[in-house]
Amino acid sequence: MSKQANVAIDGFAGSGKTTVAIELARQLGLVYLDTGLMYRAVALQCLRDGTDTSNDPAIGALVESFDLKMDVVARPHPTCRMILAGQDVTDELHDPCVSQLVARVASVPAVRRELVARQQAFAQRGGVVMVGRDIASVVLPEAEVKIFLAADLGERARRRSLELQQKGKSVTQTEVEAELEARDRQDSERADSPLICVEQARKLDTTGLTVAQVVDEIAGWVRCGSV
Repeated sequence: MSKQANVAIDGFAGSGKTTVAIELARQLGLVYLDTGLMYRAVALQCLRDGTDTSNDPAIGALVESFDLKMDVVARPHPTCRMILAGQDVTDELHDPCVSQLVARVASVPAVRRELVARQQAFAQRGGVVMVGRDIASVVLPEAEVKIFLAADLGERARRRSLELQQKGKSVTQTEVEAELEARDRQDSERADSPLICVEQARKLDTTGLTVAQVVDEIAGWVRCGSV
């Protein structure tokens, strides 16, 4: 049996990457991995340990012995839960305290090197939908399908604030918009693996589109094996 295609989905926070990737994986029988959750897990560990997040060597030392496993579960869709030191922390990783630290943590070269290596090892299985900000450019440059999702800032903030409210977090759209704007700037301007749309990727603006419309479009590209 031939190995299934890997799908690399990059894009700005709130552009719909996660929702689209989950449904795409469900429809096509692929495994979904949100790489952003791995960086959020590092941020959560920093919070738990009281690590000085302005100290790159301290964060690098933490990630060297970082006990993080990606546990593939089949239901309600093929996805990966983040198991930190034996505990499933997936549902804690979008807490605003974690969100405030994740861009800083992700900018540390030692963190990126370690997590990218783990992501590449995971993708060797094939049939992985991987979501992040440097998947097509750094993590999976050989992925058969490369997608870059975008959306208006206001639309992205609306989506993210609704998502957080559904999880019981008290936030306003204005607060989320400011957070996303800062994250966009940090992701795009960082020296190590900045957020870019590679030439081989198909760019799709999801503003005004339903999840079904976006998934249908991408699923067609996946079935063809390339963009």
